[in-house]
Amino acid sequence: MKMHRLIQTLIVVCLLVLYELATRMNWLDSFTFIPFSTMFVNMIENLTDPEYVTNHFGVTALEILASFMGAIIFGIIFGIILWRSDFAHHVLQPYLMLFYAIPFFALYPIFISIFGIGPLPVIMIGLFFALPAVITNTAIGFREIRKVLVKVGQSCNLSFRQMIVHIYFPAAWPFIFTGIKLAAAYSIIGVIATEFILSARGLGYTISYAYNNFDINGMYGSVLLVIMIALTVNIVLGFIEARAYRKNS
Repeated sequence: MKMHRLIQTLIVVCLLVLYELATRMNWLDSFTFIPFSTMFVNMIENLTDPEYVTNHFGVTALEILASFMGAIIFGIIFGIILWRSDFAHHVLQPYLMLFYAIPFFALYPIFISIFGIGPLPVIMIGLFFALPAVITNTAIGFREIRKVLVKVGQSCNLSFRQMIVHIYFPAAWPFIFTGIKLAAAYSIIGVIATEFILSARGLGYTISYAYNNFDINGMYGSVLLVIMIALTVNIVLGFIEARAYRKNS
């Protein structure tokens, strides 16, 4: 495992070095691409600006966190409902599969009319974009539990709540956590894309504003920060997943 991670790290480092050389040697269009070192410097400069941190980075971070946590909570609840009800599962499953075909960004004016102007419509779009992944994987995880585990719990006279805590959740955890990881990615995509098009604050807005004003350095600085957020979230979730697997094994 350590060797795999070392190789993965070396691949990323080599690609970054190659990209740095390509931009420094003008192998790539200098108007479109800037060196990675310049991106990194601009990202640090943005993070040292209190106004940027408060009005853009902080806003986006809170919107992503709120939409992500909402997707986890409501996704697990509705996933359990689909698991407990065969009728609801067969009726709603096709709609969940088609959920991503819904143009949520086009529905933004409706969210504004309901929730008003502010971060709440952005959070709702991010939540709805991430919700189906958690619902679907939770329902699948509970339905794929081996019957022998259920019989063991029943033989121990466990109550339904105890069965959920000690049997169902541990057994369905790999499926549920897959949905959670997907929800993290979809929350980031939903929030950033909504800010990019329709918001006046947040990292998505700063990328759009910099692009429209030909501020390439500022644009790439914000883009790199979004990538770092996504990378950090994936690393944290991977650490939690590894700890949970070791605990359950």
